[in-house]
Amino acid sequence: MKGDLHTLKRVCEYGSKAMLIGEAVIGIVLLAAIILAFGSFVSDLLADALATVFGVGVPDDAASAARVAEIVLILVLALVTVWTVYRLMVSIRDEHSPFTEPNTLLIIRLSKIYLVCAAVLGALAAVASGSVLETAFMLFGCILVSVILYCYALTVRYGSVLQDESDHTL
Repeated sequence: MKGDLHTLKRVCEYGSKAMLIGEAVIGIVLLAAIILAFGSFVSDLLADALATVFGVGVPDDAASAARVAEIVLILVLALVTVWTVYRLMVSIRDEHSPFTEPNTLLIIRLSKIYLVCAAVLGALAAVASGSVLETAFMLFGCILVSVILYCYALTVRYGSVLQDESDHTL
């Protein structure tokens, strides 16, 4: 496999299609989680399905409600992440260079979303399980992903500066 821009564009062409499928699958699972969570209040069958599929009981107390909210937020975060990767892949496929300011802004936005979700998921994990380990994992895991994404965004921004310099030289 070559390491050139043409190869990257082809991989992103196929990858963007995979991301669309991923968005659909995650969206369906998210919708199912929401329907089962609300439906579990009125139907024992839906409550059993919620327990079987997501391992959560009826969200009628703080711990189980926090667990359901945690699952939904994780699925929303997954959906936003896959959508962002899809947008990046389409941009790389279609643009002159992968190093563009819109790509940088997409990655920075995702980094900020992970940073906000770190606090929310940490709080939900604390209420849902009371486990210090799970809470720390959710909190610091999301912070770590946020920092990695931000560093990646700065790398793309630097690539953008170099690309602009190269384009305007001679």
